[in-house]
Amino acid sequence: EAWRAAGKPQRASAAASLALALTPQDADLLLERAMARLALGQLPGALVDLDLAVVLDADRTEAWVLRAAAQRRLERLNPAEDSITTALRLAPRNVEALLERGILRQLRGEAEAARRDWERVMELAPDSAAADLAAQNLALMEAGPSQR
Repeated sequence: EAWRAAGKPQRASAAASLALALTPQDADLLLERAMARLALGQLPGALVDLDLAVVLDADRTEAWVLRAAAQRRLERLNPAEDSITTALRLAPRNVEALLERGILRQLRGEAEAARRDWERVMELAPDSAAADLAAQNLALMEAGPSQR
């Protein structure tokens, strides 16, 4: 986690891989490596880690949210929808999950549903990074396609 926090995702991934060689069933380490891999754009590898992480710890909301984001970035929208539904079943007020669901809804052409999710994010955690992203998404949606 320290390497990732220091902006060194390559080192974070390598450190997590070394640790996973000793404890391959550690959901925390899998999640850490997945986050590093996401930062590096290594989406298939991140998804493999997240798939195993949710098998090992099915109640881990963060893993489900990250899994949905990876699936979305790989253009696997139906599995992403399933993952985010699971995340929100576990934690209905999780702002990262609501933010991601809004993105998925927008991609599906469900603008009003996306708007509701992003407004909910800003209501639940107005001073958060998720709220900032939700506000940006709303502004882009308001601007329309010609302003993006």
